[in-house]
Amino acid sequence: MLAYYGGMSMLQKVRRTVKDRGLLKTGDSVLVALSGGPDSVALLRVLAGWRSSMKLQLAAVYVNHGVRKRAARQEERFCRSLCDQLGISLEIVSEDIPARAALEKKGLEEAARDFRYAALERVAQERHLDRIALGHHADDQVETVIFRLTRGTGRSGLLGIPYRRGRIVRPFLDVGKSEILEYLDKCGQSFCVDKSNRESKFRRNYIRNRLLPALRKNLNPSIDQAVLNLVDSLEAEETHLEEITDRAAQRCLSVTVGGKLELDLKRFTGYDKWLRRRLLRRCLKVTCPGGLAPNKRTVERLDRQAHLSSGAVSLPGGFRAVVAGPKLVVHKTSAVKIRERLEPGQPLHLEGLHMSLSSRLVARREVRLIRKPRARKVVLDWDRVQPPLEVRTLGPGDRFRPLGMTGHKKAGDYLTDRKVFRVYRDEITVVCDKKGIIWLVGYELADRVKVDKNTRKVLTIAYTVRRKEIIAAV
Repeated sequence: MLAYYGGMSMLQKVRRTVKDRGLLKTGDSVLVALSGGPDSVALLRVLAGWRSSMKLQLAAVYVNHGVRKRAARQEERFCRSLCDQLGISLEIVSEDIPARAALEKKGLEEAARDFRYAALERVAQERHLDRIALGHHADDQVETVIFRLTRGTGRSGLLGIPYRRGRIVRPFLDVGKSEILEYLDKCGQSFCVDKSNRESKFRRNYIRNRLLPALRKNLNPSIDQAVLNLVDSLEAEETHLEEITDRAAQRCLSVTVGGKLELDLKRFTGYDKWLRRRLLRRCLKVTCPGGLAPNKRTVERLDRQAHLSSGAVSLPGGFRAVVAGPKLVVHKTSAVKIRERLEPGQPLHLEGLHMSLSSRLVARREVRLIRKPRARKVVLDWDRVQPPLEVRTLGPGDRFRPLGMTGHKKAGDYLTDRKVFRVYRDEITVVCDKKGIIWLVGYELADRVKVDKNTRKVLTIAYTVRRKEIIAAV
């Protein structure tokens, strides 16, 4: 951390951080979050200075939260003037954060942060930019760790602000606020001052303006460095623990075609508690808004549920965890809905499911009939099919006549007989013609379209799982 870069100038430290952490590479396009404050202004100036040597393409965004209207207008003018001076495009994004916070039942700080990150990600996607650069620095790191300690946090929370997450990078995390101000002073660069930062009614401002000065004065003058050293130590250990968690996840964590996360309970319950917690956090992180870590209470509830081997738990964000036989399944409460036209000879990629279907018409003599239970490929008598064909998710009350049976049966009852748990049924699809179901995909063919000695033309339908997408989701 700061001790490691001792003796270097601010620019040297930032360049070293960018290189060591792989935050930027030559030719990257970068979106800078520009507030007009010293941190973001310094970041923009530093990156602008590297445009030639690193062939960077830069753009900037100013987010107006609708909180300090007069100050925001001044900041907008300042940011526009600075970007014009540096030859960098600027986009202004505005939102009434107080109204949004009330609507979403969030605190003002939380609502502003969530909107800001969402806006930055949207602009970066629309402009096809590689990176989003934020001006967080070492002082922010110290405040974040102390803030999390006061609220209650585990090991991962003590890691503080990451240098990189997705396309977001933070090149200033190894330099302090005083260094940034000194750099701007040497450049003769002005900046905006947010007077609300002096108001200690906000939690982070209280830590910055009152708690940290008291700790430095009364307990440890080097409290900032002590916190940064802690983060540095934990980061190295975290790498090793994540490798262990990765290996455990490969053994007991899987993803269904519908994106449901499955934990193998036999393996999972055999792990030590610390590893179970990490695996559960990995599952739950996808359910938390903004990728925030799940709280300890939710993790503990889920761990108890896994050991009970039955029941279900409601989770934040419209998710649920249910024990389904040997698996603990974490899934969205909202079901996947699919209805797509299937044209023979044309591939069909189902949005919302990690699977695709293919079909083709062939002569009967070209097909070898082998009946397998739960087959991924079926053959049908084309003359018994009544087009058009569609693929849709299983609906309530769906009925069909399974192959070899004399009467019709509810598809749900058919699946129950085969011990297919209800939690999976919203990702089961059916292929239908005008008369109804002809294939309960992956399970059974309808008897009315079976191939026999009189069949002349055959329709083959097969489904494949897009495994790369599933592996990426684990």
